[in-house]
Amino acid sequence: MNVELFSKRFKQARIDKGYSQKQLGMRVGLSDKSISMYEKGTVYPPISNLLKIAKELDKDISFFLSD
Repeated sequence: MNVELFSKRFKQARIDKGYSQKQLGMRVGLSDKSISMYEKGTVYPPISNLLKIAKELDKDISFFLSD
C-alpha cells in the first residue's frame, strides 16, 4: 500500500464530505489528532477504525487501500 496515495485519498474523501478533522473524529469516535496522523501518513488506522471511517465517508474500504 502506498502511504502517500492512502493519505491523499483519506484527506480528499473527508474534504469532499465537508467534514473538518474534528467533525470526522467525533462522528467515528476518534480524536482529531488521530485523523490528522492518518492524513499525514504517520500511522495507518487499525482496520476497525478504517471500516468506521470508510462507512462515514461513503467509501468502500478498497478506495483507501488499493494502489
